[in-house]
This record gives sequence, structure tokens and C-alpha cells, in this order.
Amino acid sequence: MSRLVVIVPLKPGARERADELLREGPPFDLEKTRFDRHHVFLTEREVVFVFEGEGPSNTLHLPGEDPAVWRAAEAWQECMAERPRLAPTVYSWTRTGNPAGMSFEPTAGPGDSEGGDVYPP
Repeated sequence: MSRLVVIVPLKPGARERADELLREGPPFDLEKTRFDRHHVFLTEREVVFVFEGEGPSNTLHLPGEDPAVWRAAEAWQECMAERPRLAPTVYSWTRTGNPAGMSFEPTAGPGDSEGGDVYPP
């Protein structure tokens, strides 16, 4: 799993306008990208965009050639305190579960299935 994390610092008092922009949704069709998941986090001081997808991280990028992205960037200018920055992943943890039907119990061996001793006397 690869991630693209973009942090947008907000001007003081710009949280409400940022919230309005976020409620409009992404300026591009996420189904047409390589992203499998997308999250946005909003605080008083910043917006954090998280995009996730399979494959190496260098294949994940925002569709900058789409004019809708540029129009959205213009709308965000009034909110941004400084240029957005990328945040690389420095640590990640994922819980691994036991898929249905998979067992880590010991398997039957000699003597278990025949009902006799493992080692003959």
C-alpha cells in the first residue's frame, strides 16, 4: 500500500472556508485515478489529504493535467497560508487478521492419523 499525503497550511480564520471547499468534494473523479482510498482531515491550522493505492508510491500522483484541479487550486489560494507540502511515510502499521478457514494449529503427523504411536516400540 502506498500513500500520498498532502498538507495544506491554512490562514488564520480560514477553516470555515476550507470546510466549504471540502464539502464540494474532490475536483476530479477518484474512480479514474490509481487511488483506492482517500481521506481528508481538517484542523484549525491545516488540511491533510491522504490518498492510498496499490503499487509503488511513485505511481501515485494527483491528476494535474485536469483543468478542474487547477480551478480548485485557485479556490484554495484564499485559504492557504503557504504552499502545500508532501509528507512521506516514516512509519506505518497494519493489523493482519486470520483469513476465514486459515488455521495455525499443528497439522496431523505420523501416528496422529493412524491412531498409533509416533515411534514404534
